[in-house]
Amino acid sequence: MCTGIKIDYDDGCVMGRTMDYEIPLNYNAIYLPRNYNFCNDLMGKPLYSKYKTLGMCFENRDPLKDGVNEYGLIGITNEFSGFNLYSKEVKPEKVNISSLDYFTYALANYKSVDELVKDLPNINLSSKNHKGENVICPDFHFMFADCTKRCIVVEPNGKELVYYENPYNVMTNSPGFNSHIRRLNKLIDIDNLEDFNAAKDLPGGYDPVSRFIKAFYLTKTNIKSNNYKEALSNSYSILSAMAMPNGFVRNNKYNYITYTRYICSYDTKHKLLTVKSNTNPTVYRLSFEDIREEDKRQSFFLKLEFTSKKLDILPIS
Repeated sequence: MCTGIKIDYDDGCVMGRTMDYEIPLNYNAIYLPRNYNFCNDLMGKPLYSKYKTLGMCFENRDPLKDGVNEYGLIGITNEFSGFNLYSKEVKPEKVNISSLDYFTYALANYKSVDELVKDLPNINLSSKNHKGENVICPDFHFMFADCTKRCIVVEPNGKELVYYENPYNVMTNSPGFNSHIRRLNKLIDIDNLEDFNAAKDLPGGYDPVSRFIKAFYLTKTNIKSNNYKEALSNSYSILSAMAMPNGFVRNNKYNYITYTRYICSYDTKHKLLTVKSNTNPTVYRLSFEDIREEDKRQSFFLKLEFTSKKLDILPIS
């Protein structure tokens, strides 16, 4: 149950997301260098990164959940529940990979959305490897953007990956992207937002459809961002309105609580990662310029304890 948004500014864009999760987990930021073996494909062959990447992961493991590469390609993964979404066999003429590793593969191998789209026919996501053994293959879909501000959603459809242009700049969870757009247009005349009574009629639920409509409206009607700092600030403001407090939604399947663990936002122009936890209001930032040993995989951990800063006391005039 995560929400992703994109916000444009004059010469770039940012993409942010809430990470809402239903079981206990640890998370941290990682840097993956060029020529790094981030996984093996489903044929058992190692896959190496062409480009440097920064992003967030679980338990300090390589599969990225969201991130940015050195060319400003940014993106996020989201849960996308469905039935029989992926192939159950490898296709030797394609790149065979699990959905768990596809997002990292994309950031590590493409400079732009255009490159990613052109290569989609060559990708096969499978739940079994070349030996017929089951592999970890979560139900995911993906949102990407780049320095041109082009934004797409990539979803499994008919056991193939397809893409949708995303001028709405929002992604949540199931149902599919086209279903979200139909429901959005049913509720709101998107070409005449001023006539929509948002204070009264905007959905307040946390289901994927309600979050999609709410995130679209808040993003579309937000004041214009003139630079990347304003865009980052606005993304955190909107995503804070989409965040789920700890204790609000109990997940009966796991006998635990679904809530927002972190909010992050990435910038295409400055190739920047920013992130804050649900327990600490401080926003941390990390760029490729901060990496001292660029040939080594590195981990970075947020301070989770609540922190505050004392106001400077100015002399009385």
